[in-house]
Amino acid sequence: MNDEEIQQLMMKIVDGVASPEEQRALENAIKGQQQWESELRAFKKIKEVTEKMHLKELPDSYWSGYWEDIYRRTERTVASILMSLGLMITLGFFTWMGLSRFYSNPGISMVLKFGVSAALFGLIIMIASLLRERLFARKHERYEKEVER
Repeated sequence: MNDEEIQQLMMKIVDGVASPEEQRALENAIKGQQQWESELRAFKKIKEVTEKMHLKELPDSYWSGYWEDIYRRTERTVASILMSLGLMITLGFFTWMGLSRFYSNPGISMVLKFGVSAALFGLIIMIASLLRERLFARKHERYEKEVER
């Protein structure tokens, strides 16, 4: 029996789904091999410990604060998206108006017009993103309140 088969049988035994034949096969395969026997004991111990674990009951005040935080984050995200979109549209409009003679000139190739448009559109998105980040992003430890030291 190879190592992978031994590990799969060990997991079946730890989970309690191995048949008696599989249990005997594993016992015969690992008999006298200290590494496998200790690994099986360790897995059984881990299973025992994790079954005894229970989540800490949280007070209702925690959950009300949790939902208030969710609403606050959702509102800020929507506001941020709308602000960025509005800023991009406004900057795009003023850019278009400023370059209207450039775009209406038939002597300039469409490839150049497309390239300038793509670069300006990317610049507008970058400016909106940077402004939004500076206005709304705060430097703080996100999970600082939840961590117990």
